[in-house]
Amino acid sequence: MHTETWHFDEGEFAVHRVGEGPPLLLIHGIGPGTAFQANFSAVVPTLARHRTLYGIDLIGFGASPAGPDGPRFDFARWVRQAAAAVARIGVPRVDVWGQSLGGAVALALAAASPAVRRVVVTGAGGGGRRLNAALDAFWTAPADLAALRVAMQGAVFDASVLRDEQLALRLDALVRDGRGADFEAMMASGKAHNLRSCWLAPELLSTVRAPVLLIHGREDRPVPYRESALHLFDHLGDARLVLLGRCGHNPMLEHTAAVCDLALQHLTSTHD
Repeated sequence: MHTETWHFDEGEFAVHRVGEGPPLLLIHGIGPGTAFQANFSAVVPTLARHRTLYGIDLIGFGASPAGPDGPRFDFARWVRQAAAAVARIGVPRVDVWGQSLGGAVALALAAASPAVRRVVVTGAGGGGRRLNAALDAFWTAPADLAALRVAMQGAVFDASVLRDEQLALRLDALVRDGRGADFEAMMASGKAHNLRSCWLAPELLSTVRAPVLLIHGREDRPVPYRESALHLFDHLGDARLVLLGRCGHNPMLEHTAAVCDLALQHLTSTHD
């Protein structure tokens, strides 16, 4: 995997590139220690056999520094960052996959850019406007590994998928790189306010022309499917919704093979 730094008008960000084939932009969600690899590592080996993957770390996460004005929760800037990545990839059409809030970023990007050919979203936000206890806990910077494990357990159906090495990498990013303090600063404006700032209105969703595959876990507690996935599905024109049982907030982690099969079938379809 090759990592490089890309620049746009509002800062710089890390891009992790691997694989071969048509481009697929991957956008992670928002959480403690989250970055491209934290969200997508389970599916990268399979996807990279079919696609050139461009995994971005959103401004303020992973290897991407905070913006020049410091760390802040800025949904609109993350959408502009994704648009800058599409422009830098430099081909007429790009497919996009977003996880959690990254799914909302992907859909907002698709609404604004005709360059987006197809969209996959997993555990997508953008539909809910009510902060629940699971999301409140997940959007808190943990003080230690035990607290991180508790926060992550609220986001999965089967806690056995949370491997110690994965949690250690997240905690290392929070402590070593100071991302814990950055994350707390992002939440300073209020978690409920942040959640509402990335809500996608029906009028915006109706402008998305790219075919969209929505994959959501039935047991997703931070982003319940009834509040988010159904809202998105109701207002997208060309959309398919797959609801997975025994599945929490990140279907890629708990149902890796099934999610890869569904996504590749959608992305390789010749119907536009």
